[in-house]
Amino acid sequence: MSKKIGIINFGAGNYKSVCNMMNYLNEDFLSITNKKQLKNISHIILPGVGSYDFVVNSLKKLNLFDEIRDNIKRGSFYLGICVGMQILSSYGDENKNTEGFNLIKGTVEKIETKKYNLPNIGWHEVKKLTDSRLFKNISEEEMIFYFIHSYHYKVLNLNECSGEIYYDHKIVASVEKENIFGVQFHPEKSQTGGLKILKNFCTL
Repeated sequence: MSKKIGIINFGAGNYKSVCNMMNYLNEDFLSITNKKQLKNISHIILPGVGSYDFVVNSLKKLNLFDEIRDNIKRGSFYLGICVGMQILSSYGDENKNTEGFNLIKGTVEKIETKKYNLPNIGWHEVKKLTDSRLFKNISEEEMIFYFIHSYHYKVLNLNECSGEIYYDHKIVASVEKENIFGVQFHPEKSQTGGLKILKNFCTL
């Protein structure tokens, strides 16, 4: 399959910011608002801002939830940003228990901290845990990314966690499994390192 990038547009999230960065990188892409548009898409990007249940329900209303998951299972590359990463999990308990894609086993729960404020807003240095294709050619100095979240992904198989930060305890910052990628931070707001993340994904 030739490269064809689709950015999921469900009416919320950082869709426009991601589009701006893709235009800056001179990457052609299609705005995905219905399941028919996912045909022959090789790379799916899901920007996520909002609650776990809101994002899942928004995708289901557009008949995109099952179609995205099926495309991923068929081998399409997937990059989930923030909640777009979190819904790769088995379920999340934000507002109410909601089932996710269940493609990388684990749960999404509120960050437990007595030391720091929630949400976690700001810049964090991400520690690389694997030889991640997403972090290719990104120096240690560039491994600083912008976060804004109150819930975190508790990944069952830690071998599928490719990066972490410390926020009173270890927090999953990124996941990677075969053709599936997710980042808790916002590459579209993270300057040089973020640009390289998006470029690396588009060149898979």
